[in-house]
Amino acid sequence: MRPDPLLDPKTMTVGQLLTQICRMNGHHLRSHMGHLGLHRGQGFALLHLWHHDGIPQRELAQAMHIRAATVTNMLQRMERAGWIARQRDEDDQRVVRIFLTDKAKTVRRQAQAMFAEMESELCALYTDSERETLRELLLRLHRHFLEATPSDSRQTLSRRRERGR
Repeated sequence: MRPDPLLDPKTMTVGQLLTQICRMNGHHLRSHMGHLGLHRGQGFALLHLWHHDGIPQRELAQAMHIRAATVTNMLQRMERAGWIARQRDEDDQRVVRIFLTDKAKTVRRQAQAMFAEMESELCALYTDSERETLRELLLRLHRHFLEATPSDSRQTLSRRRERGR
């Protein structure tokens, strides 16, 4: 049986390749996170909270580039699992602040080692020059998606193509 040409990475568009790589990296990350007892996205939430313990829930959603409802569901699961505690702000009861528990603080070194291991795996594939080029290209994509809204992303892309970028 011959391989499906639509699934052949050599024939995929850049967007298709990027989507596939993101999915595969996500699966890889989830398997590592599972060893720590964390689920999808929770590792990134903890990573942010380790640097910004006690931030408002809304700011965490913004930092993770996800909707408030999505972060609420994730934080409810994390709270039930004992990773975080949510508390109303003393000065503004509308604001819910997220605090790390001792459990989350204890697993920090393990999670950092896991992230470092994954980064080393990725870096081992490239020379220093290739890594820097890849980083620059990914940062350009990151800026594009931060700046573009769904309604104007096609117009932005057209303008960039016209400028030769």
